[in-house]
Amino acid sequence: MQELRLVLIVLGALAIAALLLHGLWTNKKEKTTKFGEKPLGKLDDDNDAQRFDQDGIGAVRVVSSTKGEKEKPARQEPAVSFGDKPDVDPLFAGEVRTEADTDEAFYPSMSATDDDAAVASESVTASNESNGTNGGTFTDTAPSSQPDPDASTHTDNTLHDAPQEQVKHEAEQEETPDDTEVLVLHVHANNNAVFSGLDLIPTLEQYGLRFGDMGIYHRHSDLSGSGKVLFSVANMVKPGTFDVSHSESFETPGISFFMTLPCYGEPEQNFKLMLQTAQQIADELGGLVLDDARSMMTPSRLDEYRERVKAFNAS
Repeated sequence: MQELRLVLIVLGALAIAALLLHGLWTNKKEKTTKFGEKPLGKLDDDNDAQRFDQDGIGAVRVVSSTKGEKEKPARQEPAVSFGDKPDVDPLFAGEVRTEADTDEAFYPSMSATDDDAAVASESVTASNESNGTNGGTFTDTAPSSQPDPDASTHTDNTLHDAPQEQVKHEAEQEETPDDTEVLVLHVHANNNAVFSGLDLIPTLEQYGLRFGDMGIYHRHSDLSGSGKVLFSVANMVKPGTFDVSHSESFETPGISFFMTLPCYGEPEQNFKLMLQTAQQIADELGGLVLDDARSMMTPSRLDEYRERVKAFNAS
């Protein structure tokens, strides 16, 4: 029985070996027939298209390591955030950045996490060095926190002197109005008429008056409009300004000349010039010269004005 089993095993092994040999022989025969049917030129074209030779070996491929190194930084993942970055002193910021750039140039294949960790550690080191340096500087230059007795004494003296200076300043302000005097003349339109802006404004400028501060006209020591103000001319209607930008629609029943004493130059000559200018403008526009009470100007009233000027100069 055992001999029969052994015989069957040997026969099975031989059959399997025969099948394997037959399969290999058949495969080789078919391959030879396949390549034998094609011309050599076509085989070469197939080899070029598939990059394999007749033995099934492909062409040698050369991989550039430089290209791989250049492309690797582009495939790096976004930088990992380590929280709030430490403050770095501006003096050390440039050095830390230079070292980080050098590391990236020498190690292009390093991961984003490694680069950020290296930069973060260098930033912390630079920050510690910066803080140590600045700390020493602040320690040397920090002002003393002890109170200065001289300063407190000076403050107390200033507080005691302040009320006295304020009282003195208020007293000077109360005395100031008594030291000035204003001389006023009016030029009023005749027969309840009005002065048109198209006529009034050119006439004012014709006689040396220039539009300026407070929106009114002034007569300066220089006819060009520079120098000290001798007297001024305001609109008789409140708020007393001239709307020169709309002169075609501007009109007023009269204008007011005023001169403040003390003034620049000779007060008597300045008053004479103001009176002369008022009379010329009144004649040009057909108006009347009135006093400060808007009454007709008379020789006696003119004498009173002159006496006021002389009395002010004598005081």
